[in-house]
Amino acid sequence: MVKETIIIANVQDALDALKKEVEEKVGRTVELPSDFDMLAAAITTATSEYISTNTLKRLWGYAKGYRTSRRFTLNVLARYAGYRDWDDFYHNLSNTAASQIFDSHYIDSDTLQPGARLTLRWRPGRVVTLEYHGDNEYVVVESQNSKLAVGDTFKCQGFIPGQPLIINGLMHQGIDHPINYICGKQGGIEINKL
Repeated sequence: MVKETIIIANVQDALDALKKEVEEKVGRTVELPSDFDMLAAAITTATSEYISTNTLKRLWGYAKGYRTSRRFTLNVLARYAGYRDWDDFYHNLSNTAASQIFDSHYIDSDTLQPGARLTLRWRPGRVVTLEYHGDNEYVVVESQNSKLAVGDTFKCQGFIPGQPLIINGLMHQGIDHPINYICGKQGGIEINKL
């Protein structure tokens, strides 16, 4: 049997948010040995699933141990906090953020010259190359595994790496009116200037 693990370093912010919700549910900060015993018992009572005190101590950083956590552990903690599983918690967390600061990797259309090309990538395996035509207008010049087709046009003021791209006013072949489209709904988009 293969153990499914998640690298904590890749999801540390979400894991910290989950631990906070677990502490809110249990009604206190978990930091002493007795707190971990109490939390393990509360989780078992609420979910009928067992997470050891030692696993909780390692996850909270109280005890030294692994830098990964089994999916099972994250699922149980998420269920205890009131979610279906880790994916439900993570999806809800990413959809409820009210605001977010993003860094200077933002690509502003005003900084591009007509003829500049950008490649967008998003899961699963979507790759689209755009050519900038000025006045915030782009045309799709290459498309792999995407519903966006060569020749499609749209306007966009800029792109934020790691965030979904919402396109309003997409003119798509075979449709006689502008439509809306979202790229990278889960996981956002990667952007490369060519």
